[in-house]
Amino acid sequence: MKNWWKTFFNPVTSEVLFKHREGEQTKAEAEQVLAQIKNKQKMKILDLCCGEGRHSLIFAKKGHEVTGLDYTAGFLKVAKERAKKSRLKIKFVKADMKETSQYFEKSNFDAVVSLYNSFGFFDLRKDDLKVLREVHKVLKSKGYFVINTLNGNGVKFRIKKPTSVGHELSKNLFMIDKTSYSSEKKRVNAEWTLLDHRKKPAIMFRGAFHQNVFTHRELKNMLRQSGFKILTTWGPLRGGLFNEKETWHQTILAQKN
Repeated sequence: MKNWWKTFFNPVTSEVLFKHREGEQTKAEAEQVLAQIKNKQKMKILDLCCGEGRHSLIFAKKGHEVTGLDYTAGFLKVAKERAKKSRLKIKFVKADMKETSQYFEKSNFDAVVSLYNSFGFFDLRKDDLKVLREVHKVLKSKGYFVINTLNGNGVKFRIKKPTSVGHELSKNLFMIDKTSYSSEKKRVNAEWTLLDHRKKPAIMFRGAFHQNVFTHRELKNMLRQSGFKILTTWGPLRGGLFNEKETWHQTILAQKN
């Protein structure tokens, strides 16, 4: 599964990840981020791991200057098409987020956002720390960083033993999801089997991924090591209370020192 993120994402997996979150949920998530930042001025925003651009589009519609960065060419193609259709001027860049500062000038953005759990994908945990330091480089002084990712304690609370769940996501689209947690590596491991029988011939996809998880305390310490101060925390991206022991997601608003 080394560098799994280079090949895992495709049209079928993107449908599983994004489709049911489109519309009102995406709007609520983007509005929650902007409300927490509390900056009434037009901002220059970098959407890190922007995927198909669902949050980028909302930020741009609200008048902000938006750049989206992602490694998956297929996602960026969709994002560009959506921006064009909506007549929005958004720059999309194909890049590895470990190398963000190679693509942008230092102190370039008013805000960087890492939304909907796109953190912790690398084989080495030190590379996750490198991502935070790269974000710090491209932010302006006092710039804002919003990160949404899994909460390590919440993961341990929910995944006490390996699970295997099968269900029909939509008519003739079937999925088996095998998930486990490694306390040794502090990592979630998942194997997906997808059968798309909506067209002929049917499409079968098998893929695996892992994600490093961090407790709330660990993530805050990493942010501080990278030059940030913590402003506030909430749970689910679109809003909600955060319980350090049980909440699945953690969302942190930090500011560059």
